[in-house]
Amino acid sequence: MSSHHIIRENQEPALIVAAYEALDEEYMGQLLEWSPTIIANDDTIDFFLAANIKVDVVFSVKEITYPQEQIRTFQIKNGFIPDALDYLIQNDHEAVNIVCDGPEDILASYCTLINIVVLSHRIRYVYVRDRYEKWKEAGARMFAPETQLKSLLGLKHINPNEFVTERDGFIYLEFNTDEHVRIAEDI
Repeated sequence: MSSHHIIRENQEPALIVAAYEALDEEYMGQLLEWSPTIIANDDTIDFFLAANIKVDVVFSVKEITYPQEQIRTFQIKNGFIPDALDYLIQNDHEAVNIVCDGPEDILASYCTLINIVVLSHRIRYVYVRDRYEKWKEAGARMFAPETQLKSLLGLKHINPNEFVTERDGFIYLEFNTDEHVRIAEDI
């Protein structure tokens, strides 16, 4: 990438952190490289402040002022993640990475409004429609709901809703629903 690369406002995925310990430090560092809009809560703000990482928004149940002057604070109304997603959608963000203890069911209702990736304890969850294809190494685990699978290629079934790639190369999943489907892979 050249030094002349221009990044538009809200072009990079925002970062919602509900549980900073749900992602290892190296992967978190990769997410922070592009200076995303960072949204924290009462449980995660101290992690960012201690690391001297700029936070853009905090959703809180407390009324508090933070040492970083630019931090916008909002009261939690419907839950941290739904409130953070509503904020991002209202501010024209197109994508978000969410670091949390696991995907919440409510996320599916936001998939038509914003592209969501959930990162949780060495698993990456994505919400896809119709089909999914990706290059994977042999032996990589994938998780997909069998009841919503129409066809698959490059994967071997090993347990309910769990598959492993047969060889290095592209894998393909096709779904039998028009709804978003949550699939997962090890990271």
